[in-house]
Amino acid sequence: MRVTICIGSACHLKGSKDIIQKMQELVKVHQVSDKVDLNGAFCSGNCMKEGVCVTVEDTLFSLKPDETEAFFEKEIMGRL
Repeated sequence: MRVTICIGSACHLKGSKDIIQKMQELVKVHQVSDKVDLNGAFCSGNCMKEGVCVTVEDTLFSLKPDETEAFFEKEIMGRL
């Protein structure tokens, strides 16, 4: 599963670094590094969204750092 987190200027200011760190931690804790491919990308073109742009496969989400763990459980672990 490909998970892409925007690291462009707007998303950086909204906390993309925190989301990346938490996602890396969760992938390790759940031992799914062989199934989840975390990637960074510059601007996904949805800067007007309230949160950081995160794409799981082809589905775009707007994510706030404090929602990362619940998002991971639902959208990533729920799809594996």
